[in-house]
Amino acid sequence: MKGRKPAKYKLNAIDRRYLNEILKDGQLIQRVANRARVLLALDRGERIVDILPWVGMNRMAIWSLWQRYLERGVDAIFDDERSGRPPVFSLDRTRRD
Repeated sequence: MKGRKPAKYKLNAIDRRYLNEILKDGQLIQRVANRARVLLALDRGERIVDILPWVGMNRMAIWSLWQRYLERGVDAIFDDERSGRPPVFSLDRTRRD
């Protein structure tokens, strides 16, 4: 095959088992499940260019996901906390005003 040789992406056994279990559960948000599928596909040795069509991510997003996995482990599939207004507000606070 032409092109660069794929990098060695390997999950540790505990992370691989965890990702497979949460995918079997079927209760994940789609974007989180896709991230888990990407990590498992990289672990199986699939090339990034082969993963791109069925995930809907670009190369940089997959590379960033792998970098987040190296830093944070399996928590990389979940979104970070965001700044700004909280998604839920307290009714007690509005009654005081």
